[in-house]
Amino acid sequence: MNKTNKEYLYKLLKVASPSGFETPAQEITRSFLKGTCDDISSDINGNLIAFKRGSGEIKVMLVGHADEIGFMVNYIDDSGYLYVKPLGGFDVNLLPGLRLDILHEGKVLRGIIGKNAPHMSRGDADAPKLKMEDIWIDIGAKDKKDALKKVSIGDTITFHSEIEELSDDVIVSKATDNKVGVYIAAAVMKALAKTPLVANYYAVASVGEETTMKGARTSSYRIEPDIAIAVDVTFTSDTPGGDKRKFGEVSLGKGPVLALGAAVHPRLNQNLQDLAKKHKIPLQLEISPSYTGTDADAIHAQRSGVATVVLSIPNRYMHSPNEIINLNDLENAVKLLTEFIKSIDDKTDLSR
Repeated sequence: MNKTNKEYLYKLLKVASPSGFETPAQEITRSFLKGTCDDISSDINGNLIAFKRGSGEIKVMLVGHADEIGFMVNYIDDSGYLYVKPLGGFDVNLLPGLRLDILHEGKVLRGIIGKNAPHMSRGDADAPKLKMEDIWIDIGAKDKKDALKKVSIGDTITFHSEIEELSDDVIVSKATDNKVGVYIAAAVMKALAKTPLVANYYAVASVGEETTMKGARTSSYRIEPDIAIAVDVTFTSDTPGGDKRKFGEVSLGKGPVLALGAAVHPRLNQNLQDLAKKHKIPLQLEISPSYTGTDADAIHAQRSGVATVVLSIPNRYMHSPNEIINLNDLENAVKLLTEFIKSIDDKTDLSR
C-alpha cells in the first residue's frame, strides 16, 4: 500500500462517523478523490458519489458504507451518569470498561462505560447477559446539572480506539467495518484515473448501512446501475473456536472473500474468479444463501433488478473496538476490482 493511500485509510479509520452522522468521513474521501474522476456529488441522505465517465452505456457501482457502529445519549440521571441507545448491533457484555468518544458541539469528551465490580454482585451464579440499560457512561460529572454542561440528549458516541500495526501487514482499529469498503471503492477510482474505460464507474460511500441501509437504497435508485459490487467485511474462522462447519473457511491474509448465494449474480461471480486466477490474485469463497447482511440486500432488487456481487475483507472481532484486518487483503481487493471494471463493456453478459 503506497503512502498516500495508507494515510487516507488511517484518516478514514480514525474519524468518527456513527451511522447517520457520516459527514466527517465523507469529507476525507472527497478530498482523496479530488482530481481523479469526472464528478463528485452528495445527495440528501449524505451519500458521496464519485463518477468516472466511460465510452459505453453500461454502469458499474462499487459501494462501501462510511458509517460505523456507535451510540446516542438517551438519558442523564440525577447523578450525572449517561444511558444510551445503540446505533447498530453490539454484544453488550463486551462493553463494560471501554473508553468512548462523546461528540458534543464539535468537541470530543471522554467517557467510560461503567458496571459494578464483580465483588459487588450477589450470590455465586454466573453473571446474567447484560442489556443496554444495565450499563452507564461515566464522564466524571458531579451531578446531572454538571453533566448537562458537557453533553446533551442525542449526542453521538463512538469507541475510543487507536490504530496499531500488529505486524507489517496486520492492523487493529475500530470501524474497519466498513471504512475498508469505502477505501477500496476510492482506491479503485484512483487506480483507474488515467485509464480509458467503456464502463461508467461510480464509487459510492454510502450511509446508514448499520441502521437503515438508506444510503445503498437511494444511491442505487439514483444511479440505476447495471452492475453493483458491495464491498464490506466478513467473519473469519481462523480464531480459537471458529466453527468452519458454520462459517466456512475464511482466514486473514488469504485474499478478499467472494460471496456465493441467491442474492448475488453467478455469472459475475465466475468472471471475478476467472480474473483472480488470471492475475494470480488470492480469493476466498463464502456462502450467503439468502440475505448477505450488506448493502447488496438493498440494491439487488432495485427498480427492475441489478446484477450484484459481494466482495468482503476478512475481519477478526467484528463490531468491537479492536477489529483486525490484513492490509494485503485490501490491496488484493483493489487489484481484482480494478481489473474487473476494466473488463466490463456493453457486451458483458448479465443473463442468469
